[in-house]
Amino acid sequence: MKKQWAFYLSVNIICLTLALFACKKEKDTELEFDTQASQDNSLAESTFNDANNIANQAIENGSGGLLTYRIDEGNSILSICASVTVTPDSTGPGGSVDIDFGSQNCYCRDFRFRRGIIHVQFTGAYRDSGTVITTTFNNYYVGRDSINMHKVTGTKIVTNKGHNADNHLWYTVNVNGQLENKNGQILSWSSQRQREWIAGESTTGINAWTDDQYYIRGSAEGTSFEGTHFTVNITKRLWVALDCAYVKEGTFELTPTGKPTRVFDYGDGICNDSATVTVNSTVFPIRLR
Repeated sequence: MKKQWAFYLSVNIICLTLALFACKKEKDTELEFDTQASQDNSLAESTFNDANNIANQAIENGSGGLLTYRIDEGNSILSICASVTVTPDSTGPGGSVDIDFGSQNCYCRDFRFRRGIIHVQFTGAYRDSGTVITTTFNNYYVGRDSINMHKVTGTKIVTNKGHNADNHLWYTVNVNGQLENKNGQILSWSSQRQREWIAGESTTGINAWTDDQYYIRGSAEGTSFEGTHFTVNITKRLWVALDCAYVKEGTFELTPTGKPTRVFDYGDGICNDSATVTVNSTVFPIRLR
């Protein structure tokens, strides 16, 4: 009887061990193919790029405000839900700009909600060689819907480096920032980028932004909302056109600590919210936020 009981106990232990091993293997596979860090990096990338575009537009337009591609106010040319306050330096070409979206969520024409203030300090015009533009945030939130807003904090510093060999203005862009989601989770992100102005530099006026296009190169690192540290390297320059709410083209490699490298692909130049993440030859479709 004891031998029979011992046999059944041994079988049960073996079955339990196999079940636990299978469960662990399945969990490890889930973690290996997890794409959340890649999506979080893309969110940080687009959020701080967007803040840069808004800041540049505000500096050029001054107290005239922001254009309707950012703020949907019917047929009006300028926004009435985002006020722009310019404070020039008394002794030079620089100054500061506050872009205030108000305390209530404002629905914008790029299908995002915004509220709060983007504060910009600048030493000169965006187009002038040597200009340094520093962007910070005061209770600034942005999101694709009014429920899942992200609070943006940190600092972005853009330096105009003049014209390159292709006669394009180019900039160094350094970010040290954070995004906080509605659950209080923090995405930390820092990046060192080069931003090349490939089209639209020569146009000026109220609709000058419509033909602006940039190439972005460089690297980044961060910690995802779920606490995973990762490093990023852009392997094919990112193509940003200001008449599109999303990165149109480009790839980057993202490596979470202890996991295989993910390849994030924005696509082939079409303006949409579709992208892919490839992990160990398996491709996952992604919707950009």
